[in-house]
Amino acid sequence: MDSTSQPHWSSLPSDLLINIANILDARIDLLSLRAVCSPWRSSLPLPPKAPLLKLPFPIDPNNPNLNSNRHGHFALIESFSYSLEPINRDPKRTWLIKIQESESGNVILKDPLARYPLARYPLAGLDRLPKVLNLLDYRVKEISKGYYVEFVEQGRAPYPSIFVNEMKSCISIKQVAVSSSFDKIGDDGFVVLVIYNGGKLALWRMGDEKWSTVNDILEGHVYDSVAYSNGMFFAIAVDGLTISIDPSKASFEIMEVAPAKPRSGFGHGDTFKYLVKWFSDLFLIEKYHEDLFYWSESDDEDDYHIKFKIYKMNDEECDWVEMDGLKDVVLFLGDACSFFVWAKDYAWWKGNCICFLDYLFMGSGSDGPGSEVGIFDFEDGISRRLSKFSSCSKLFWPPPSWLKHYS
Repeated sequence: MDSTSQPHWSSLPSDLLINIANILDARIDLLSLRAVCSPWRSSLPLPPKAPLLKLPFPIDPNNPNLNSNRHGHFALIESFSYSLEPINRDPKRTWLIKIQESESGNVILKDPLARYPLARYPLAGLDRLPKVLNLLDYRVKEISKGYYVEFVEQGRAPYPSIFVNEMKSCISIKQVAVSSSFDKIGDDGFVVLVIYNGGKLALWRMGDEKWSTVNDILEGHVYDSVAYSNGMFFAIAVDGLTISIDPSKASFEIMEVAPAKPRSGFGHGDTFKYLVKWFSDLFLIEKYHEDLFYWSESDDEDDYHIKFKIYKMNDEECDWVEMDGLKDVVLFLGDACSFFVWAKDYAWWKGNCICFLDYLFMGSGSDGPGSEVGIFDFEDGISRRLSKFSSCSKLFWPPPSWLKHYS
């Protein structure tokens, strides 16, 4: 073949193509590979869809707030967060989206840092979004997976409808961690850990007919966050006590990893803790209010007294080690969906900051994704509304002008 001629990718041997596909972890990467040409689509099967997993309901049949006539199941739902950029020019704007695939195969566009579908918001132009995305037109990168547990009613709903106490203690699931992603479910025992009923822990192993509630080594703790890292579940309580749970043990062996620690913030109240895994490391993020008043008394009324500390788990010492900021990394902290990204991958974003969801930012003059989001800068220790940062204020909404529509 002439060294100056262009390669004919469509003639790539199928065995080599399959080997390439086998090293791609993200489903979106395999879909992008299949989109190159018709022969590749013929050689590579579609990646399997996430299975529909039905989990038992209720978690605690003896809960006094449970309506005995209510029947149904919990559904475990997987969502994906993607960054989307144009492929043929230097990106001046990235669009961050989160999607969930319904049982019928339709794609549901969701708020990237919350668990709500975009259809919930009164957004202008939502009905004008393209129905199809050609993956060859964009750089699409999977940056996170998130999991939710939602209640699915079966049969006729009892009257009266769900009361607040039943919703909080029986139906609403605060946070979820899973032992493997859907595409890697095998015979090694798929396990789900949830926080329910105001901070209690429960586990479900695939094939079990009921949940196993967790009675930790120190009773009376209320848990804020859970995560799965390096073959173990971790849970952290509001007072900082950290425990690990071994899902490979039939009895779910529980151990104390790190002791409770003093809370930060004014009056030690309004403190929230998040566990987030990145690569093989586990991080603890502590969010707190520095003052009685959430906003600053400075001239800028958009400065807020919302502060953060970040810790990294020291496996050898079994304790959290405080870090001096995030350097060249950005942390996105959401409702059951949190992830890190390298700032260098997004030229428009500086590092050493946290982009976070907080309902304190409600009423910022706009509705929709990003309207309840702020940015904490470790350099000056100040939190500000996302809308104050021109380079990334449109990260979540509205859709970029370079989105292509196909007839």
